[in-house]
Order: sequence, then C-alpha cells, then structure tokens
Amino acid sequence: MNTFVPGYRRRFAFVLSLLAVVVLCGACAGDPEARKQNFLARGNAYFDKGDYRPAIIEYRNAVAVDARYADARAKLAESYLRIGDLANALSEFVRAADLLPQDFDVNVKAGTLLLASGKADDALAKAEIALKLRPQDVTAHILRGNALAGLKSFDEALKAIEEAIRLDPSRGSTFTQKAFIELASGRSAEAEKTFKQAVQMAPAAVEGYLALGNYYWAVGRAAETEETFRAALKVKPDDPSTNRAMAALALATGRTAEAEGYLKTVADSSNDPASVIALVNYYLLAGRSKDAISRLTALNEKTPNIPGTQQLLARAYAISGDRAQAQKTIEGILATDRQDLDAQLLKAQLLFDEGKRDTALASVKAAAESHPESAEAQLLLGRMYATRGDSTPAEAAFREVLRINPRIAAAQVELSKLLISIGKPAESVLSAEEAARNEPTSVDARLVLVRSLLAARDIARAEKELVPLLAQRGELADVQALAGVLAVVKNDIPGGRAAFERAIAANPNSPEALAGLIALDLRAKNTAAATRRIDERVKANPTPEVLMLAARTYASAGDGGQAERFLRQAIEKDATLLPAYGMLAELYLSQGKLDEARKEFDNLATRQTKPIAALTMSGIILQSQGQIAPARKRFEDVLAIDPRAPVAANNLAWLQVEAGENLDIALQLAQSAAAVSPETPEITDTLGWIFYKKNRPKEAILQFERSVAKAPANATFHYHLGLAYLQAGDKNRGRASLEKAMSVGPDTKTAADIKRLLSTI
Repeated sequence: MNTFVPGYRRRFAFVLSLLAVVVLCGACAGDPEARKQNFLARGNAYFDKGDYRPAIIEYRNAVAVDARYADARAKLAESYLRIGDLANALSEFVRAADLLPQDFDVNVKAGTLLLASGKADDALAKAEIALKLRPQDVTAHILRGNALAGLKSFDEALKAIEEAIRLDPSRGSTFTQKAFIELASGRSAEAEKTFKQAVQMAPAAVEGYLALGNYYWAVGRAAETEETFRAALKVKPDDPSTNRAMAALALATGRTAEAEGYLKTVADSSNDPASVIALVNYYLLAGRSKDAISRLTALNEKTPNIPGTQQLLARAYAISGDRAQAQKTIEGILATDRQDLDAQLLKAQLLFDEGKRDTALASVKAAAESHPESAEAQLLLGRMYATRGDSTPAEAAFREVLRINPRIAAAQVELSKLLISIGKPAESVLSAEEAARNEPTSVDARLVLVRSLLAARDIARAEKELVPLLAQRGELADVQALAGVLAVVKNDIPGGRAAFERAIAANPNSPEALAGLIALDLRAKNTAAATRRIDERVKANPTPEVLMLAARTYASAGDGGQAERFLRQAIEKDATLLPAYGMLAELYLSQGKLDEARKEFDNLATRQTKPIAALTMSGIILQSQGQIAPARKRFEDVLAIDPRAPVAANNLAWLQVEAGENLDIALQLAQSAAAVSPETPEITDTLGWIFYKKNRPKEAILQFERSVAKAPANATFHYHLGLAYLQAGDKNRGRASLEKAMSVGPDTKTAADIKRLLSTI
C-alpha cells in the first residue's frame, strides 16, 4: 500500500538526511590519529566496566583506522579472550605480538593460544621470544616446555619444566604441568608421583587435586578418583570445576540423581551462564525437560542472547513433546541465521521423528554440504542412512566424521554397529576397540565391542569384556540383553532366557531382549509363545522396527502370509525402511514367487544410494527365468556402480560365454571377480569354463579343481573338470570326474551329456 507523505514532511526528511551526510563527512575529515585514540579511549572505558562486547566494537573501529595500532590490537585480543571467543582472541594476539615484540604478556598469551589450537611450532617461537625478554620467568619456561611436548620432544620439555620448578619450587601448578608431560611420554608411574607432589606443594589449590583425580580416572581407578575429587571439595566446596568433575563422575558411574546436586551448586553460586547450561544439559539427559525449560527461560530473561541457549530451548521443547513450540523456536533461530547448524540439525531430527524421513535426510545433507567440516552433521547423516538400511552412504558418513576428528567415539560406535550388520566383524572389532580407548567409560562403546567380538566368534574375549560391565552397569537393559546373547551362544539356554527377562524388566521395549526371547521360543518349537509375544508388542507399539521383527517371527513360524502383511505395514509406516523391501523380496524368493521377488528387488534398487545387492539379486532372478537381456542390463548397472562387484562380474562373464561373445572380455570380467573373491567356487568355475572355451585345459583344470575342493557335492563342477581332463588328453581322470558327477546327481541335460561322453571313452 502506498502512503501519502505531506510535502513539509518530505522536506523535513530531506533536511535530516542531508544533515546526517554533512555530519558524516565532517567525521571523515577528522584527524586519523585523534579518531583512533578516541575509539581506544571509548573501548577502554567499556573494558574497565567489564562490558567487553561494546569494547570490541570500539577497538575494531580503532584498528580499522590503523591496522598497525598495537595498543588497540592487544586490548581487542584481551576482550575476545574475556568473552570466550578463542578463535578471534588467537588471531588478534598473534597480530598484537607481531606488533609488540617487546611485550612479554602479549607474547605469552599468543603462545598459549597457539599451543591450545595445536600450533606447537608457533607457540615455541613465542615462548623463545618471551624468554629473551625475561629469562627467569616461570610462565615462559612452562610455555616452552608445553610447546616442546606438543612437538613430542618430551626430554627437552621436561628439562624446561624442571627449570621452571628450580626457579620457583613452591608452585604446585608447575608440578602438574610436569606430570602431564610425563604422562604424554608414557611415564605413567612418574606422572602419578608428580601429580601427588603438585597436591603436596599446593594443598589449598583445587587444580592439583583435579589433575590427580583425572589421572586416576584415565587409568581406571574410579575409587581413588572420587576420593581425590572429594578432597578438593573439602578445600573449596563451591569450586565450579570440582563440582563439575564430581557430576561427571556420578553420571559416568550410573549415579545420575547424585550429579544434580553438584551441578546445582555451580549454577546457583556462579554468574557464569555456562554453569546453568551444564545443569540444563543434565536435565535433558535425565529426561527432565520441564526443569530444563524453566532454567533456560530464567537465564534468557536475566542474560538474553547467550549463544546456543535458543537451540537448547528448542531441544528441550522437543523432548517434552511440545513439537509446535520446538518448531517455532527453531524457525526463530533460522529467521536470524539460516546457516545456524544446530538449528538445522534439530529441525531435521524433528522431521525425522515425525516420520518425514526423506525430507529430514535432504535437510541434513544440505546442512552437511554447507558445513563440510561439521562432524555433528556427518554423524546425524550417517545415523539417518543407517536407520534406512542404506549401509554404503552410512559408512561413508561415519568415516567422514572420523576424518574430521578421529577421536569421536560416537562415530566409531555407529561404524562398528554398521560393520556388524554388513558382515565385517573383524573391522567392527577394530572400530569398537578404538571407541573404547577414546571413551573407556562409555557403556555404548563397551557394548558394541562385546557385540563385535561375538560376531567375530571370539567368545572367550567377549565374556571377559562383558563380566566387568555386568558388575558395573548390570541394571541396564542393553547389558542384560547382551548377557542373554552370550549365554545362548554358549548354549546356556536357561541363563539366556533369565538374562532376557531381566532386560525386559529393566526396559519393556528392549528390542534385543524381545528378539532373544522370541528366538528361544522358536528354538523350543513353541511358535504359539513366539507369535503371542510379538503380537503383544505390535499391539502396544507398532513401530516399523517392531513390525519387521513380527514379519521375521511369522516367517520363521512358516506363516508367509502374516509375514508379508507385517512387512507391508512396516513399509506403509516408513517407506524409507530399505531392509523391509529386502525382506519382502527374500520372502517371495523363498516361496518361489520370482516375479514378485524381482519387483521388490527392483523397488529397493530405486531407493538405495548404491543398490549393488538389489540389482544383483534382480539380475540373478531374471537369469534363472531365462530373461537374458534384462539380466545382463542389471549386471552391467551394478558394474557401473562398482567395477569390482564379484557376483555381477562373474554372472556377466558367464552370460557372454554362453552367448558366444568375445572370450577375452569375458575372461577380464571373470578374473576381476576372482581377484575380489578368489575362494568362491562358482567364480573359479566360471574362470575355468572360459579357459576351457579358449582351449587352455591346464589353466581350466586348475580352476575346476579349486571349485571341486570347495564344493565336492556340486555335480556341475565335477562335470566341467571331467571335460577339461578330456580336452587335455587325460582320459582316465576325465572318466573318473564324469563318473563322480553322475554319482553326485547332475541335472537331466548334464546327465545325458555325461552318459554320451562316457560311452565314447
């Protein structure tokens, strides 16, 4: 709508704008030296009052006038440090240090931040500058020692720290630094002694106790960890770091309720918003979303615009079940910043939980593309792919997380689970071991290690890993369910059933315990109990995953109709659940419904990122039906995705030979398949058949003998070996192989040819 503005108002607006231009031009014409000093003075006034953000604006104005204005650079760096913006603090301290080579404090702070960011070489250079300025300064020697440790020069690092101790033997914190270097260099016993020395030298300083306690925790001595942290609390009961440490210890040892008291002590006694946020995170972990919302609302009223609080509030609303308010909060964040990663990922998670899984996946992919170095985005992307059953992109996403940060145990755990599901137990064990090393107290990491060992059939070690976990966290359903699996593997059926029942008592929705009990019912041929058990769960909570378990249960019970019905329901609930399509195809295949099976495999292929298995199965079915052209197309499509896919390469080679096509191309395909899967008898048989067709009997015999050794009950392999022997002129071995083929039981066509050959020898 257009608005009429009276003429005098337009003229007045024009005069005001003209006046603004005049004022600005007058400012532009001012003395740069005076301007930058004025900006610095205003910044210092804010700084002295603790108002660091407006101070930063003034200091930035000063350096905009003169980029080499050292005093403003130094104060700008310090302001960034005070608000916790370490990235900008580092950048500005480095610039300030370059401008102020004679300023000891600026060089030390620049070096400390460089070291924290992993730039040990640059940190060492700053330490050397500081030592030239003050050769006897303890802080500079400590910085030099830590920088040398960062460069793995541990002996030189210890010498530097020992010099700092010589200069001031009363500083307990220096002993702590020495202990950390000893620990990093693998001298654990010496480190423990030095940590204790640090406490003795400064018994009134909590830092020494915390360092010693963290050392005990790292080496698995939980009782001594707690004793040391409690000693620190006696020294300073309201110390934030100690209370946080006690809270973390309580959470890690399963005493969730106890952690609240420590976190509340910090939140109630500190003006630091981070302490309130830590308490909020605890409430979210404990499922107390209303308490989290209450604390966050109060924090926002007291100190608005704290980074990250709106994202936490949205998460709290989502956990409370108030999706509308969660969505509203997220949209408010994105309205201000469309690239806010936390908001993007939370929005995607909400979409996923609402069943809009394709939209959620697209949203996470977009977030990952716009934040290529975000481990969080890649981890969520991998989890979404894994939930769909799309293993190839899931594995790629988890490995990308570990490229960004090799120490993220959550990604190692997820990767380990995935590797179990795709039949790579040895790799799964390695990933789980790495996760357990990175987070030795993580129950998830220890559980997946046990599962990986069971998948790898290392039963003794699996039991060794599970026993202490049962002692420490036996109240958890997942731990009891895994104990049930181990018992069943060891053929302790009563023990397995008892463990599964304990898991159900701890968590009635435990999928592993339910599957275990159903498996035991079926093993006992009590199909009525198995189907009754799954029917009750379907009635109570018909999730797609539960419906798939129902389908497996009924298929095992021999009721294909019910199995199909449950699979159809699972797909209706979640059309992205790829394993359901695969199960449906396999069900049709087992029933001899080849056309229906092929359609489901083709359907699955359209939904997977790299549908190698689905296209291969479709091709095999078409080949068995004599539909050679479409079968070849499926195998060619597979090889376009993965030129080393062995089954597709083998079958395509066979089809080319049977069609009388170029044997050299067929040979290349068969050799490619054999290179990937050299022990598969069908592949060595194809390779041998090509050599036979090329009239190279010695090479054919070698391959056929491998096939026969691997599958002595396969009549076709003996038949082919007999043909190769005859081609080589060895009638005796040829006859023996043909007779063996007849005794094993060939098909009608092969039997007729064998009889004809035997009659001519």
